[in-house]
Amino acid sequence: MDYLSARQIANDIASGKLDSAAITAHYLAQIERFNPQLNAFVDVYAERATAAAAAHDRIRDRDPDQCGPLHGVPISIKECFLLAGTGTTLNYPPLKQFKAEQTSLLVKRLLDAGAIILGKTNVPTLLSDAQTFGPIYPRCNNPHDLSRTPGGSTGGGAAALAADMCALELGSDIGGSIRNPSNFCGLFGLKPTENGHPLDGHVPPMPNSQLGFSAMNSTGPLARTATDLKLAYEVLYQPDYQHRLYLPQATQKAVPNTLQEMHFGVLESLYGLQPGTEVQAAMTQMKAGLEAAGAKVTPIQIDPQLTERLLLLWVKLFGFVMGQNLSWFIRKVFYMSFRQALSDSSLNARKAFKTGLSLDFVEFSRCLAERDEMIAEINQLYAPFDAVLSPTSLGPAFEHNPKHGKILLDGEQVPYVDYCFLFVALYNLTGQPVLSVPTGPQQSGLPIGLSFATEHHNEALLLKLGELLEQQGLAQTLSTLPAGLSQS
Repeated sequence: MDYLSARQIANDIASGKLDSAAITAHYLAQIERFNPQLNAFVDVYAERATAAAAAHDRIRDRDPDQCGPLHGVPISIKECFLLAGTGTTLNYPPLKQFKAEQTSLLVKRLLDAGAIILGKTNVPTLLSDAQTFGPIYPRCNNPHDLSRTPGGSTGGGAAALAADMCALELGSDIGGSIRNPSNFCGLFGLKPTENGHPLDGHVPPMPNSQLGFSAMNSTGPLARTATDLKLAYEVLYQPDYQHRLYLPQATQKAVPNTLQEMHFGVLESLYGLQPGTEVQAAMTQMKAGLEAAGAKVTPIQIDPQLTERLLLLWVKLFGFVMGQNLSWFIRKVFYMSFRQALSDSSLNARKAFKTGLSLDFVEFSRCLAERDEMIAEINQLYAPFDAVLSPTSLGPAFEHNPKHGKILLDGEQVPYVDYCFLFVALYNLTGQPVLSVPTGPQQSGLPIGLSFATEHHNEALLLKLGELLEQQGLAQTLSTLPAGLSQS
């Protein structure tokens, strides 16, 4: 039962070839075996999951027509999603005793589709890091190399998927929090068109406050295969007319059926920053593979002044969204923890972050207006292309770095913010959907994930692209235990 896809599990359960009880027991055994090394799960609902799996098997045997597309499939959810009766702490001590009274709309959709929730996965404090550690939960480790981070903030979910401790993960992304963990752990990830909403059961905004504004955030799935990513997306994001969420678009572009029909832009550097040799090698391989498949590939650049404006505005709005429900003292602590890393960045983004943490309504409105102008400029630049290929981070998963110091890359020390955030934050600011594609290990033996961005609300193209890349061998899916765990 190792490394079965979610779709294969669902099909085998529906046909009677596999029982939900058996696959759930398999994943619970995997969690017991590997979680002490990884700290990927922070809550495991073994008794609840076992009982639910048995009930799902009885339903299948009694009335197969009641089975949804994820019937009996064991999954995980990021700790920040509300599930009635369970904790959502964000690895943040003031929320340590919080228990949700309601269940997230998205989690409810997964349950309604028949999924079995194994537990909740590890996150950094307030979801605000490219690593996964904090004062409440043990540090999460990368299954490819335990001395390295799985990324953040969906780091626990990515580690769990890569170690075959679940079949799917529900994550979220305001600054690469789906894409960097997918990149560092060798997974597919989808950051949809900006879709975060105060009513979708994601924290922040702080729970039970009925206050808060969600900007630049997207909720989305992580998976080991492109087909599973599509399956999860279709379950999660059907229209919700009551809350005006995930609404269908009035016009839909035809989705190309082959790579030969597609035209890709390629963004290889940003703000003068080049990725390291391993990411460059993955980019070169991907470009060659696309061209060999008949696709057209064209290099593009974003003006450095526009890039600086984009990224500094992301920093400012990120500070506002993350700090909006926090006290002055906590915002100060938050600022101090990232002050040096922001000063080291090529952007020198410390001032923008400090300003964002205390934005008033007038300045916030100005930021939103400026954001719309810059989105229009990027849309115009990207208009000739079906999708734009870019790095996700400057290099592969890095060694644990709790003080956010500079990261060694090809013999040079690179600022933490530059390494982790520049290429991903661009698309949080623009709100575009982005697909993270695993290209397999490079020289270090660590996976490298590349990003494909397209126009707003064109997730169908990205999901099709993922399947095509998988079929062409341009995306490498995990099918064996990562090296960091193989000798355990």
